[in-house]
Amino acid sequence: MDRFLANYRLAVVSKYIKKDEVILDLGCGVQHYLLTRFRDKFKLGFGLDYDIEDCQEVNLALINYKYQGNLPLKENFFDKVFLLAVLEHIETKDIGTLFWELSRILKVKGRIIITTPTPQCKAVLEFIAFKLKLVAPEEVTDHKHYYVAKEICELAGASGLKVIYSKLFQFGLNSLYVLEK
Repeated sequence: MDRFLANYRLAVVSKYIKKDEVILDLGCGVQHYLLTRFRDKFKLGFGLDYDIEDCQEVNLALINYKYQGNLPLKENFFDKVFLLAVLEHIETKDIGTLFWELSRILKVKGRIIITTPTPQCKAVLEFIAFKLKLVAPEEVTDHKHYYVAKEICELAGASGLKVIYSKLFQFGLNSLYVLEK
């Protein structure tokens, strides 16, 4: 089920990857699905996650890193940053700083693409994780917060970003936000 959900998210965000861009998949996971599937669609891709081993290939770099208030990346470097099912796993006290860091590493007019479950999704995720055992329970118990649009807009505005697009998908259980610097 985890792979199905990941593939669904990839289908939703694939149109945001362009050929000549430098992208970051923050929280890419050990599978780094986005970077692997769309490797031929971007110029250079970086993946950061505490669950991966450092690796460098032709147009891909994976970096073992656990977010602790800063990102070990250059200013104004990325065209796009992807956070796919990641935001809900970060401590709420660190979210404001994370948005500032994302703004710092983005080029002018760069974009952040976020997918995150809505508050309505909590009960569904708990049911499919704990009762049906279709999703890893540790992933669900690690969720710190379920965000609503108002919170994302406030976080974006406070860090010099603007929400330029948002929509619900998967029957309103997940949300997509596109932010621009």
